[in-house]
Amino acid sequence: MTTSALGADLVRLRRTTAPSAAARDLLDRAARYDAEMGFGPPRPDRGGSSGATTVIEIDTCLHRHDVDHDDAYVLAGVLTIRDLGDGTGAADLVVDPRRRAIGVATAVGEELGTRARGEGGWAGTGLRTLHAVAHGSHPAAERLARRSGVATAAIRHHLVLPAGEATPEGAVPGRAGEPTGPHTGDRADRADDRDVVRIGVAEGTARVRAPGPDGGPAEITGVTVATGTPPEALRPALGAVVTAAVARLREQGAGDIEAVADHDDEPLLEALRPLLFEHDRSDLVFHIGPVG
Repeated sequence: MTTSALGADLVRLRRTTAPSAAARDLLDRAARYDAEMGFGPPRPDRGGSSGATTVIEIDTCLHRHDVDHDDAYVLAGVLTIRDLGDGTGAADLVVDPRRRAIGVATAVGEELGTRARGEGGWAGTGLRTLHAVAHGSHPAAERLARRSGVATAAIRHHLVLPAGEATPEGAVPGRAGEPTGPHTGDRADRADDRDVVRIGVAEGTARVRAPGPDGGPAEITGVTVATGTPPEALRPALGAVVTAAVARLREQGAGDIEAVADHDDEPLLEALRPLLFEHDRSDLVFHIGPVG
């Protein structure tokens, strides 16, 4: 595929605190396109309640010759950076489907770099470390990470219990997990601002999030067992925690329920499969910034 460009600046970056109407339209179109391709669900809110949000709108003079253009700079992407506290942020780069595979993301990476710069931090946000998530192991994101020398920090499997599946056997009324308080950590890959609540049963704890207002799935993350659980009881204990979490979410009207497990967490993965959770996608979490 050939491209054309005017001048030396392949991209021009415009910083703001909220996306423009054109940027919101781009994000909506990209979300629908990626969902159809299996690269992750639409994300209704790219903001965050934990800190400041920086939006960088990306104009480019790069063009695909199979798309009508007039050789002018056009809006091609949106980079959203959410401050998660303690010098850490979450980065979300979305490129217009009509402007992909022509070097827009690469040009942005070259312009901003992959390391914090002086007191201004990364891209002037004051942040020293960023996390970015490829929803559904997007091949373009993987190529960009390799070219930029960005490390893959984690692989997270998303498994879904479909709405049509019954609550797992073993769930009993009144044993749906007791809330032990709100949870505010691990927000780098959260799609919106629904409250996360930690629940507990005798076997352990989990974090649950109610169904989204747009019909998105409820979520179960951070499943852990009680201190002192012997190895031979690990899988049954994990299953009991997940069963209680499912029961609680179903009481809240959940349909599809998504559980998240790291790729190397074999005990949890083995506990989820008999409960009829099905693999939906695997996300890659990239680490941008100092290591260690």
